[in-house]
Amino acid sequence: MSKRSRSVPFGTALVAIAFAVSSFAGLASRAALAQDATPAAQVGTKADLASANWTWPVANVIDGKKVPAMYQPIDPAKVSKKWNICVSFPHLKDPYWLGADYGIVEEVKRDGAQMQLYEAGGYTELDKQLSQLDDCVAQGAQAIILGAISADGVNAKVEEIEAKGIPVIDFVNGINTPKVSAHALVSFYDMGHNIGDYMKENFAAGSDKIQVAFFPGPQGAGWTDTAYQGFLDATKGSNIEVVATKWGDTGLDIQLKLVEDTLQSNPDVDYIVGNAQAAVAAVQAVREAGVDDHVKVIAFHQNPPVYDGIAAGDILAASNDHTVIQGRMAVDMAIRLLEGQTLPTNRSGPIITTMTPANLKDFVWESTFAPKDFQPVFTVQ
Repeated sequence: MSKRSRSVPFGTALVAIAFAVSSFAGLASRAALAQDATPAAQVGTKADLASANWTWPVANVIDGKKVPAMYQPIDPAKVSKKWNICVSFPHLKDPYWLGADYGIVEEVKRDGAQMQLYEAGGYTELDKQLSQLDDCVAQGAQAIILGAISADGVNAKVEEIEAKGIPVIDFVNGINTPKVSAHALVSFYDMGHNIGDYMKENFAAGSDKIQVAFFPGPQGAGWTDTAYQGFLDATKGSNIEVVATKWGDTGLDIQLKLVEDTLQSNPDVDYIVGNAQAAVAAVQAVREAGVDDHVKVIAFHQNPPVYDGIAAGDILAASNDHTVIQGRMAVDMAIRLLEGQTLPTNRSGPIITTMTPANLKDFVWESTFAPKDFQPVFTVQ
């Protein structure tokens, strides 16, 4: 029997467990989950996504423990009506969120639903996102998928929407209210922890200090704080030392300036570790500064330019949370709830893989990135 056939499907054996982990939000709980490392599980393949009723390896959170499973979405033939789903993103400025859009759009079409997507324009635009959530409700959304700008700043609005009987799916970034219907995400604490473990296992031999400049992204966004803490916890007690931490919006120009300034003020830094845009910017910055022979670049999440950087040998590694799959899962969770089903767990996300030059040949593009010719889709009728 193969590993895949021994896995527990998302929608079968666990169905009796209903919303067991609705309060797993906030930094402390994410840290606790990460200490119980995701069990070794099969790696997703193209064959897993080949059929209309796709499947993918995930970690379901059940009673605070991660349980490996193969996610199996609802059969479209069992969807009773054309459901109206509204989606709220922080922005669509980079390929990461384009991949999220693609995954959502594909699953909306598969389930015969309709969708309206709003994007706020950046992580400084919390008020605009809150207003757009009101627009979702006003235009008759029956469920909302929310990539939150702020893990705390959306709490009151989410609770208000949930009180109206409209399920909200916490998507990618994390929300710190327990009054949310489901979480389709990978903890960014785990993403940071994963890449910290990778560094410790591969580069921390010996006693010499390894100096790291860390670029989490926008402070207070939720995912950035937890990714940073995950990295610190993973490398605690090792000779890896964070000597500079620079926060800022994930716009490429902003990240490039942060990296350039840090290289000037920290000439002895050995590694730049950061969000996908920071890693892409760092490749350019270290090359232009003439230090690419000894300053190495690592990302705690990914986008297509990070993939290209790994393939070229310019980026050593990146944590991969399979963004497209998260988008598909968020829609599936919303549809199941609207159909009156009980979810097996209200928190699930793809199992993290670490992308390196050694395993890039096995990477499944369709699990993580939109097709290269994909343009943002805001409406599906």
